[in-house]
Amino acid sequence: MRTLGLCGAVALSGCATTALMEQELTKTNTQTVLAFEATVFNKHDVQAGFEHYIGEGFIEHDARLSADPENAYRAVITREPREAHRTFMRSIAQGQLVATQSLWERGGGTAALTVVDIYRLREGRIVEHWAVAQEAGQSGKSAKPSDLRKSSQPPD
Repeated sequence: MRTLGLCGAVALSGCATTALMEQELTKTNTQTVLAFEATVFNKHDVQAGFEHYIGEGFIEHDARLSADPENAYRAVITREPREAHRTFMRSIAQGQLVATQSLWERGGGTAALTVVDIYRLREGRIVEHWAVAQEAGQSGKSAKPSDLRKSSQPPD
């Protein structure tokens, strides 16, 4: 009976270790994604973003960007005014998947966009990306970018 208890404790310890490793992987992957987005969209440095955070065989699911993703991202960023930036509202992550919601304030009188990006990572590098975007306040009751900021606050 005592041996069974010891085996059970060892098995539970293994589960706890696995859970901690999964939690650490999720945290690290989230940090990688946020660093990539900050580098590309706030520092406007596409080359550094791709060199440091994008993995081999990267798949871009946005048809407008998929043929040559690095150059396509560079073209998008180059068209934006220098003051364009993203404000990160939240992230959701599980293992290899990380999703972010952000407000892309593009400046120059261009409407802000609410953006949701989903990334898949492998070995600490981004290997796949999906995105959806719409003008901020386009649907529902949110009428302006500041409403999105308010919605990111936890309820009282």
